[in-house]
Amino acid sequence: MRDVLGRWRLSTVVGDLLLVACVAAVTTYLADELPVWGWPGVLYATGPVLTAVVALAATAVLLRRWSAWVALFGAAVLFGVFPATAVALAVVAHTAGARCRPPLRGPVFAVAALLPVGVVLITQPAYRWQYVTVVITILTVLCVAVPALVGALQAQQARLVDALRERAEFLARTRDLERSEARQRERSRIAEEMHDHLGHRLSLIAMYSGALEVAATGQDPELLDAAHLVRSTTRTALDELRQSLGVLRPAGPPAESTEATGTRADVTELVAASRAGGVSVTLDWRGPDLADARVPVRQAVHRVVREALTNVHKHAAGTPVAVTVSSGSSQVTVEVRNGPGGVPRSAGTGSGLVGLRERVRLVAGGLTAGPTADGGFMVTAVMPLTGDGPVAEADADDQAAVPLPTRRRTARLAAALLPVAGLAAVAAMVLTTLAFVPPPAPADHEDPLEDIELGMTPEDVEGWFGPNVPSAEAAALDHEPPWPDDTWCTYVPADDPPDAETVAIFRFCFAEDELVEKTWFEIPVSED
Repeated sequence: MRDVLGRWRLSTVVGDLLLVACVAAVTTYLADELPVWGWPGVLYATGPVLTAVVALAATAVLLRRWSAWVALFGAAVLFGVFPATAVALAVVAHTAGARCRPPLRGPVFAVAALLPVGVVLITQPAYRWQYVTVVITILTVLCVAVPALVGALQAQQARLVDALRERAEFLARTRDLERSEARQRERSRIAEEMHDHLGHRLSLIAMYSGALEVAATGQDPELLDAAHLVRSTTRTALDELRQSLGVLRPAGPPAESTEATGTRADVTELVAASRAGGVSVTLDWRGPDLADARVPVRQAVHRVVREALTNVHKHAAGTPVAVTVSSGSSQVTVEVRNGPGGVPRSAGTGSGLVGLRERVRLVAGGLTAGPTADGGFMVTAVMPLTGDGPVAEADADDQAAVPLPTRRRTARLAAALLPVAGLAAVAAMVLTTLAFVPPPAPADHEDPLEDIELGMTPEDVEGWFGPNVPSAEAAALDHEPPWPDDTWCTYVPADDPPDAETVAIFRFCFAEDELVEKTWFEIPVSED
């Protein structure tokens, strides 16, 4: 029940009200047009009957929200009696097709398709059943099978879109997690390097203060106390540094970092190692060496060149690579460019570039990476040689974080107009079907009593034409031919259009429960 109520949002209510209004309008229009096409008159709906038919059609459309099958069977029966409700049947069949899943879909729609035919066989005069059954069968295919198939396909497409959206959201969360882990790994490496370098400096301070303490022993008590305080404080800072940054050390062997890391000799060695691995690499060093640059900057230069060359080995083996390092007075630029083509040896995750961005960001620099115009790939890092701290999180980290597409206004408008177009299409198909399947030719039905044979019982005749209609018997007074002697008669009106000037009356006369006369005559329609 909660699921049903959840569907009834304001937009749903307004949409259903508009849909009911369209169904009522199209049903009324078809009720006016069907007589023009010669549809059997017993199926006409006018005046209060038309109002009741429209109300039943609207009820079926609204009922489909609670029970699509009940609404479908009800609409099918109503369609068998009043074909003008074809649009209501199409709407309900569309909803039922969207909600029904195999294996119930086949049996349910088979029953729904047979119901109109069964209703026709029960309600129509026997001499018209062939024509009416053919037309009803065609319209049932158009109003049940086609809308149900469209509804099933749309529901399947909606489920597929939902599944793809969920998958895209899952991949986005996975990508964000991988990026976060990559940044964390890079920060762990940076913490390891900080621990090693800062620990080395503190150890030197402790050693120098210890030597100063030994030299001041017995000579200057104040200097001795100061040297002892410096040494003990340094030892305490070193222990705290190990406790704070030691836990951040990544798993695996420690990172190799020396005083030559990031210098021209170090980068030349990285390039030579790549050449030995089968990659054609050239190095273009512009400007002075980086031996006097900050340690984090040199480490970042080393990491950018090493990671870029590693990516070439993985994803573009065999392509030429150009490494350019431009150092100036205030900044250093590292550019690694490879040509198009190559043989990828493994699929990448992008975590390496995320780590590089994190490394460059922490020295207040910026990194860009992407394909080039000739089909290659280029990584560029620009880092200041002096700086106080990291810049804000770079947007480049989240270039792949493209928001999931949403339905545009035009798409929403098209979806809103689709039901209206569908109703118009159903109405057009109904009228087109009646145009291409005309009623029986007059020559074939000049004598509608041709199939009635003398000697039939009243039950046999009633099976063909129905029971006696008192109103027809009353209307036949003063217009009918004389009765045969010693007989009794029944009267049945013909299926003439409501706007006809005359009405045909069939008369069947029986003697000793056997048909002895069959005739028909026309009487004028009273204007009152």
